[in-house]
Amino acid sequence: MHPSISIITPSFNQGCYIEATIRSVLDQGYANLEHIIVDGGSTDDTLEILSRYPHLKVISEPDRGQADAVNKGLRLASGDIIGWLNSDDTYYPGALADATSVISPENGVLIAMGRCTYIDEDGVETGREHPSKFDSHRRVVEIWKGYTIPNPAVFFHRNVYEECGGLDESLYFALDYDLFCRYTRRFTITTIDRVWATYRLHASAKTSEQGQGELLEKSLDVSRRYWGGTWSVEWWRYFVSFWIYGGQLGIASLKRLNLAERYLLSGSYLGFAGNLLAAVLIFPPQVFRSLILPRIKGWCP
Repeated sequence: MHPSISIITPSFNQGCYIEATIRSVLDQGYANLEHIIVDGGSTDDTLEILSRYPHLKVISEPDRGQADAVNKGLRLASGDIIGWLNSDDTYYPGALADATSVISPENGVLIAMGRCTYIDEDGVETGREHPSKFDSHRRVVEIWKGYTIPNPAVFFHRNVYEECGGLDESLYFALDYDLFCRYTRRFTITTIDRVWATYRLHASAKTSEQGQGELLEKSLDVSRRYWGGTWSVEWWRYFVSFWIYGGQLGIASLKRLNLAERYLLSGSYLGFAGNLLAAVLIFPPQVFRSLILPRIKGWCP
């Protein structure tokens, strides 16, 4: 008997992408599956699309944001294993079977993370991979080093949720990051070197609402929750690591990179070149991590 699995998909006016998300789950061919769609009262064609798939468990009502929607899904989930897939992302074939074969409380594996590639608005892979690395809770907290976790490619046993709780509904950005900071304080993530999911890049995505620099600042606010008190040795370790690794310089460089991207998209090549040069001059390692390293990883098999 395969372990039961619940996939939670929060959605609001994502009719242009949600069917691809649903199909990617359905096409897994996984028998013991529950797919919960928590819709925030969409006014586009989302509900019409959902009506075509009677196997779905659908809630459609106003909510207080993504965290509230996901928490509703978590409370409804009955599966032994849980995944959170946003309504514009997709799973790779075989991801669910792979994840459920790895997660085993008897073997001490309660959270598993695969790889995640970027796709564009049309679902075409960009050749880049979501930067991800995990070897300890400390590395997750040190987000300034690029130790991020690709949310669509993570699955966890319900014991983790029952012990650590759901999302912090006071957060709008970095809410998944806060969740993984909490989860990794008590549990280890087992990493699997196979692609499990795709992360869609498009203009209407929530993470596109702010530049990378601003997003990093929001994540740093969350990170500091886990540094401990200023009197602790651990707090000073994080503080020194943050400043040695670039700290505010890295954020300033990211802001310039974000401006450069906006100028490029608007066709202002002079503005693009000026801000790209400024990013390099402010903190070269940030340019390498943001522009070059993801492409190198994308070329790797």
